[in-house]
Amino acid sequence: MERRKSILTIVMQVIAGIAALSLAVVGVAAAANVLSDGKKAKPTGSGSQTPPATHTFDEDGWTIVTPGGWTRSDVTGHADAETAIRFEGSNGDYFTVAIDPLGSDYTYDALWQYSVDGNGFKVSKKFTCSASSADEACNTSDGRFSGYVMWMTGTTPHKLGGHVWYFMFGNATKTSVDGTVFEQILTSIRVDA
Repeated sequence: MERRKSILTIVMQVIAGIAALSLAVVGVAAAANVLSDGKKAKPTGSGSQTPPATHTFDEDGWTIVTPGGWTRSDVTGHADAETAIRFEGSNGDYFTVAIDPLGSDYTYDALWQYSVDGNGFKVSKKFTCSASSADEACNTSDGRFSGYVMWMTGTTPHKLGGHVWYFMFGNATKTSVDGTVFEQILTSIRVDA
């Protein structure tokens, strides 16, 4: 009987050791912010939040910072651009980076204009549609919010990194958004020289 207790005690200690080791490995991965896709997150928020407060996506020739937990997909086949990458949050928010436009016919709830700021972008003007807007491209009755960020109207687009850029943002299920989130995403973009 005494021997059974000893063996049982040893087995229990081994199981506890394996469990502790598993938790340590998970803790190391979380501390390193290793994501399920194998890429390393670059949190810019405080602490070791899960998901991190923000996530930096390293693209070919540029980077972008989104809220933590957002996902990335290549939507080039569904866009009027040479390249289009869409970043999405679980609440329906999205931000699309479109590079080298091929032409477009679109409606929107908001139209922002950007100017180039060093190796990035800044919002220089904002227009939001209302029920009384005379702009024929305004569409506030489709049950969602969609906006565009384009270069300054009436000017030749300034190329950055050898490309012309435009952006789409909004929410696929809501009719309003927090514009500051999308402005922060836009201004986080850094283009390689």
